Amino acid sequence: MRSADTAPPGHHPIVRAIATIVVALVVLIPFLWTLITSLKPKDQVLTFPPVFIPWPPTLSNYLAVIESGFPRYLLNSTIVAVSTVIIVVIVAVHAGYAVARYEFRGKSLMLFVILSGMAMGEFSAVLPLYFFGSKMHILDTYGVLVLANSAFIAPLAIWFLQGFFRSIPPQIEEAAMIDGTSRLGALYRVVLPAAMPGLVTVSLITFVASWNEFILALVLTTSGSMRTAPVGLHLFMTDYGVEWGSLTAAGILCILPVLVLFLLLQRYFVRGLTAGATSGF
Repeated sequence: MRSADTAPPGHHPIVRAIATIVVALVVLIPFLWTLITSLKPKDQVLTFPPVFIPWPPTLSNYLAVIESGFPRYLLNSTIVAVSTVIIVVIVAVHAGYAVARYEFRGKSLMLFVILSGMAMGEFSAVLPLYFFGSKMHILDTYGVLVLANSAFIAPLAIWFLQGFFRSIPPQIEEAAMIDGTSRLGALYRVVLPAAMPGLVTVSLITFVASWNEFILALVLTTSGSMRTAPVGLHLFMTDYGVEWGSLTAAGILCILPVLVLFLLLQRYFVRGLTAGATSGF
């Protein structure tokens, strides 16, 4: 067995610890600076040299954000993100399972269409979506945002889940069907419980992508009551300057729901990414 003293330089415990600390600092410093700025009084936000520990700390920036109507934007983002997760997971489960388990005519073409959907950018489709929503009279509604987000996220979810389903032995479904369960029954009762890490991973990725989406929400909504949180953040950048205290406070409020979800589901998320990455088309 190789001892720690004879391990390659990249695998030495001290090197790994230093690398972990550096990565953690790179990730945490922007968040901590945003949090610190959100607690600063207005006269300390743009001072030079910068104030690293606000004193006295204040919640006035958070109160200003709440009074500006930002909680409504958070509610809109929550409704859109949760609805998108439901639609994407339902579509991705059935499409991904069909791709993983069945051979049928046109399968290669369908996979090509899925990959093409992953390559399509929002900017290339935002105007067609706007005209579509206008003709269907669904602009400035939750429906148009949910449908647009689902269309862009579903290809990635299908690609990921089909890889995850391939990693599950088909024998467990066959055993269930021998006992009298239908194909759909085997999927719902046997496969999906085994694929729970993959489902959680897809749900988290979908939630975050929908929660952070900006350009579609900006173009497809017009009233203040339908703005989402990313669009609401943009409103703190005015022609007269950036309201840094309010902007950072609103940013922290946007980060917290996603952070809590990752902390609660990180075990499933890591397992889902690891298992899903082992299989492909």
